[in-house]
Amino acid sequence: MNTVAKLQNILSQVINIPSESIFLKMPLIGEYAELDSMGIMTLLMEIESEFSVDINDIDLSMETFASFDSLQRSVESAINLRLTA
Repeated sequence: MNTVAKLQNILSQVINIPSESIFLKMPLIGEYAELDSMGIMTLLMEIESEFSVDINDIDLSMETFASFDSLQRSVESAINLRLTA
């Protein structure tokens, strides 16, 4: 399973929608009540566990959580940091 598919599965569990409904340009923050501060922390902990990345390597700005593709890019950047360390 690739990064996008894994991230879709994680996000689908947090926001309670089918993973098939998650697309790259999908807006996140402000669109789903589940993505409040606790939801974002849950999402980050699941990402950290699934991808073996350090949460500190993920850009925690609002831009990261603006859409699925910006979140995916940030996660892939953290994965690359881990692989090159």
